[in-house]
Amino acid sequence: MWTFAAPSASTKALYCGPAGQPSGGAAPTYWPCELLNAFVLRMAASGHCVNMSMMLGHRPYALEQLALARGLPDGDLQQLAAQLQAYFDMSASG
Repeated sequence: MWTFAAPSASTKALYCGPAGQPSGGAAPTYWPCELLNAFVLRMAASGHCVNMSMMLGHRPYALEQLALARGLPDGDLQQLAAQLQAYFDMSASG
């Protein structure tokens, strides 16, 4: 059985797209697709399955995966998580 959480009104979505934050204060934030793909593949290589859709649309899930990656003994994965966290933080403050 699948259970889906309804997005809250205060949650800002992240989108896979070009690097950087789009112009305009209320615009969504984009994670570079290459960076997100590299993160998902590196997590898989470490034995952790990451749901791309959940990373883009469910803030608690994304934060959990980033925290998990930062705690793994893989410097490259930790660096990817830090880079993605910066984009995530941009969307939360914008």
